[in-house]
Amino acid sequence: MEQQIADTLSQIGSLSREFADKAAKGEDLRKIDYSGYVSTWIDRLIDFGIRVLIAIVLAYIGIFLTRKIVKLFRRSLARRNADPAVISFLSSLIKTLCLLIVIIIAVNVLGFQAVSFAALLAGAGVAIGAALSGQLQNLAAGMVILFTRPFHVGDWIVSKEGEGEVDSVAIFFTTLKTVDNSKIYIPNAVLMSAAVTNRSEMKLRRCQWDVGVEYDTDINLVRAALNELIQEDKRVLNTPEPLIVLREMGSSSVNVMLRAWCENSDYWALYWDMNKRIYDLFNERGIPFAFNTMRIISDKEQNAPEQPSANDNERNA
Repeated sequence: MEQQIADTLSQIGSLSREFADKAAKGEDLRKIDYSGYVSTWIDRLIDFGIRVLIAIVLAYIGIFLTRKIVKLFRRSLARRNADPAVISFLSSLIKTLCLLIVIIIAVNVLGFQAVSFAALLAGAGVAIGAALSGQLQNLAAGMVILFTRPFHVGDWIVSKEGEGEVDSVAIFFTTLKTVDNSKIYIPNAVLMSAAVTNRSEMKLRRCQWDVGVEYDTDINLVRAALNELIQEDKRVLNTPEPLIVLREMGSSSVNVMLRAWCENSDYWALYWDMNKRIYDLFNERGIPFAFNTMRIISDKEQNAPEQPSANDNERNA
């Protein structure tokens, strides 16, 4: 193909020189034999068109076979109970390699030799390397995720880019599925450059509730009510033991803290249910919740003379 392009360019150059010479001598340009040139160009154009059609057909077949190969590979790993993150990562890697082979075959069919194509890539290597430097970092970070396994597909993780359930780990990015059924695509290098919290890795999790009551409330009544609630709920584990303490005396409330352990899968259901049960039981037993209060004293009230108390009136009488 490279030789044909060179010959075509040479013929165009020869025709241009012949056209220029005859025009300079004032000769009739219609005497130039265009038919030989046109016939050769048409033949080469037809040949190139056939090569393009073959390359398109081979590319379509290659893409089809790539999908089949990736699907068979995923099924093979799944039968061996491989980690879903490993399956996702290796599948995307094999897909990329197969598509690269398809491109090389298509370029070969077009008439460009693989050696010439490799030389072209090598010549543009610096520019390509600079452009893909971020993607190479993502690839390396994907390998780190694959071998260290800080999380697995199905785990709920929290990062600075967002939080959600791990849907897949590809060679360049990790996909998270959020609670509102959206997807977050986080580059692997960005994900591994900061702390990642895995909410699903541990079997047990600790729930915590902070309840603020008024200062004149009997704390023993509060403790008894909270203890009754956790004893009634079967999701609360006895080991580790639940904890009920007076955590702090705030500016407007006495804050009582309740901590209890549960199975990871019960965390949110227990947390939300207990919030409602605390609210209902405290209202039922007349335990007042505290809220922030502010007293505003006007200048008139501040400068008003002090009124005599009842004791002062009795002494004066």
